[in-house]
Amino acid sequence: MRKHGTNGAFDKEDAGQEREMKEAERSAPSGGGAPAEGGAAPARKRSALKIVCAAVLALILLLGAFAAGWLGSYLSTDPRLRELEWLLETLEKEHYRDTDMDAVYEELYDAAMPDIFSTYYSPEEYARVLAESEGRNEGVGITVSNETDGVRIRAVVENSPAQNAGLRCGMFVLGYGDVGGEVLTGNSSELVAFIGERSGDFVLYASFDAADEADADTAFTLARGEYAAAYVVYRDSETSYAFRGESAALTETHEPLAGLDEETAYLRLDGFDGNCAEEFAACLSLMKERGRKHLILDLRGNGGGYLSDLQSISAHLLRDAEESSPLVAYAQYRDGSREEYRARGNDFSAYFSADSRISVLADEHSASASECLIGALIDYGTIGYSDIYLRKEAGAAHCSTYGKGVMQSTFRSPNGGAFRLTVARIYWPDGNCIHGTGVTDEDGAVPVEAPAVSGETDEFLQQAVAMICK
Repeated sequence: MRKHGTNGAFDKEDAGQEREMKEAERSAPSGGGAPAEGGAAPARKRSALKIVCAAVLALILLLGAFAAGWLGSYLSTDPRLRELEWLLETLEKEHYRDTDMDAVYEELYDAAMPDIFSTYYSPEEYARVLAESEGRNEGVGITVSNETDGVRIRAVVENSPAQNAGLRCGMFVLGYGDVGGEVLTGNSSELVAFIGERSGDFVLYASFDAADEADADTAFTLARGEYAAAYVVYRDSETSYAFRGESAALTETHEPLAGLDEETAYLRLDGFDGNCAEEFAACLSLMKERGRKHLILDLRGNGGGYLSDLQSISAHLLRDAEESSPLVAYAQYRDGSREEYRARGNDFSAYFSADSRISVLADEHSASASECLIGALIDYGTIGYSDIYLRKEAGAAHCSTYGKGVMQSTFRSPNGGAFRLTVARIYWPDGNCIHGTGVTDEDGAVPVEAPAVSGETDEFLQQAVAMICK
């Protein structure tokens, strides 16, 4: 506003100057050269002096306004922030070595996070988050970790370059390298760095046997790129379907699930993200088309995602819900206010009959929206705790889901970054909050002893299916 006012003052001075010049011209005598020049000169000098004075006055006002604004901002800023700014400036200018200030700021952002669920995204990182929320991922689509036997693939994203190349969850990474190049080995961080630097094809050597050799028999050629991530897989006793290709179209993949009876379908939901809600509805329609009335819903490894996807998916699964848009969860904020999240419809009977049986598979990584979905299924009578099958570690006393009963909201910065901050606790429809506890076998869930990472055979799934379809 101050800048706008200053510009207005100069505009008015320009208009005044123009009027004074025209009046001087009109007052000059029409005849006689010398008298005309002598009469006009003093008027021009007075006019110029006024212009200079006005400009100086405007500049003084502008500087005064700027100083007042700066002083006000300075005094209103927390002294600790001023001290931190001074410290960082001194570090960057005076340290005896060049300092990686990007790394320093990254550490500061991490230190500012109040809990493990809050995070800061740079503008570039947040752009990727938004793309992934629309199902547009980039990379190869694997998650790896360091195990006692070596680096192991813990997850493979549906419809990713890694899956299309033949890589599977549970494989050990025996080595990696450029096509035709030497075989490199390293930990998970070194592998991820190697993949991140590749712009074309490379080779990853992998096997379910950690003792295998990195050779032609264990070589998988793949490349980083953009792909349409998928989140839902359908299987029954005869065949299977998944979302494949650039458009992630529902495609028959011919991988039936052994042990399922002819009335039961299996759906794996990997996350509440991308196009998962549309994929889930398509698979339910396929289930109905293929004459299956019972469902095994696999939420293992599903760390949650967007509540909007929970609202869409839960609409198909609430057995005893009477409202057209049943409450599936609500958030409680610090100020005591409450925000409700309701299912986007209520069409359980479109896919299931009165005697349909729904079972849920979960593990210690099933979190957030996954736990909210379980809560809604319990509260509306779709399942009981005895219909939940939880992975249990050998020798452990108990087992549970993750136990995340809090919600994050995203705040955008003027520079394009984003702060995803925990802002509320999340409750099931009946008022239960499982934060810090999760769903446990002590609630009545069925423990299934199995390894955390599946090998070539999914032991947990085999055991659960045998118990459900006995």
